[in-house]
Amino acid sequence: MVIRCGIFLLFGLLTLMGRPVSSQERRVQAVQDFNALNRFAGGQLKAVEKNPKPIECLRPLVNAELSFVHRVCEPTDEQMKAIIESAQEAFNEMGDLRLQNMAQSPRLRFHGVNGETLKSNPIRRVRKDTMDFLPLLVTEKQFQKYKQESSQRDRIESEAAADYLVALLNSKLILTKVQQRKLRTAFLDDWTELDVEWINNYVNNPNFLPIIPSNLLRKVLTTDQQAAWSSLQQVSMGVMIGQNSERFLVKEWLP
Repeated sequence: MVIRCGIFLLFGLLTLMGRPVSSQERRVQAVQDFNALNRFAGGQLKAVEKNPKPIECLRPLVNAELSFVHRVCEPTDEQMKAIIESAQEAFNEMGDLRLQNMAQSPRLRFHGVNGETLKSNPIRRVRKDTMDFLPLLVTEKQFQKYKQESSQRDRIESEAAADYLVALLNSKLILTKVQQRKLRTAFLDDWTELDVEWINNYVNNPNFLPIIPSNLLRKVLTTDQQAAWSSLQQVSMGVMIGQNSERFLVKEWLP
């Protein structure tokens, strides 16, 4: 069973509890019971529908997010235990990120160290999963602090990626200040796939240039600048997840 699809079952468990739903202790216990039920049901259905095997190189991403939650929310030991259990359930379902049809490969590609090609950004998947289960396990104040810190983190990462691209284009094309501001805004507002880990590939390999959506460049660059950029060799580099897993690892929360 998928946690996101079984959310109504969780609220059913909460409804059946003897004490009010607002009891933090009861909420945590209900989620633990729900996770146990998930594992039991998963075992019963294994013969009918086998879940894809988890992608082990993504485990450090989950551990990194758990460390972020621990620092930001300052959960109790009991809360943290339930959070880890839910994160483990979410990790077990991440095998569905394996890309089966290469014709559907996204523009920004992520790969596992064992040759897996992923259909979407695994870092964003981990963060979305956490955003889904966390409000069930912590207080409203704790969750709002996580949302605020997470939003700030996303903004900083997006701005870093956009700033690097603007600086790169400026080094090749000599942009005006107005063009630099407009490109930065276009990258932040209109390029939802833009990812700081993908940009890091080009920071570490300055001889390669990224493929930037032409519709974003046409809005700002002159005809001569567009022609000059097109004449340069651009390469689509994939992000290798797990190659430097220690960079993500703060503590091994998952067993």
